[in-house]
Amino acid sequence: MPNVLILYASTHGQTAKVAARIAKALADDGVTAEVLDVHAGAEISLAGYDAAIVGASIHAGHHQREIVDWAKRNATDLSLIPTAFFSLSLTAAEDTDETLLVTRKYVDDFIDETGWSPSRTATFAGALQYREYDFLTRLLMRLVMRRGGHPTDSSHDYDYTDWDAVERFGHDCAGMIARPPVGSS
Repeated sequence: MPNVLILYASTHGQTAKVAARIAKALADDGVTAEVLDVHAGAEISLAGYDAAIVGASIHAGHHQREIVDWAKRNATDLSLIPTAFFSLSLTAAEDTDETLLVTRKYVDDFIDETGWSPSRTATFAGALQYREYDFLTRLLMRLVMRRGGHPTDSSHDYDYTDWDAVERFGHDCAGMIARPPVGSS
């Protein structure tokens, strides 16, 4: 059975949830996935994996430094197997031409900076997690959201992720992995 690494960086937990949902979609298609947080500490190797899916979220206009550095260090190994990259941002929650360009630019910047060209990419809307933020972040996010006409009630969170799209991406990723014919060993 194919074995896939799903490596992610998550600041407030939404990217971890997306990685887990992708792993479930892969499992539904008969693909084993190991989901790892890049912040786990140890150097994560691609040895033993048939494919890799990497995910990160946007904060202050950039993906998490740890995932960028990991992809940069492993760009050559990533080019040898089927790969995918997914990015989460609040910008992706708005469906306008301008925001589509911005979310695409986040992915393009990641690819340019790391030197890695994944086989597939996807962008998903993240979550506005007021209850996870420290006081200053919560205040800043409320100001930003107010300017954009978005929710500012910080007593609860807002999940903008299209979970059906996440599952479709997971199934699509399963399709990029060569599997031996049924009955072969």
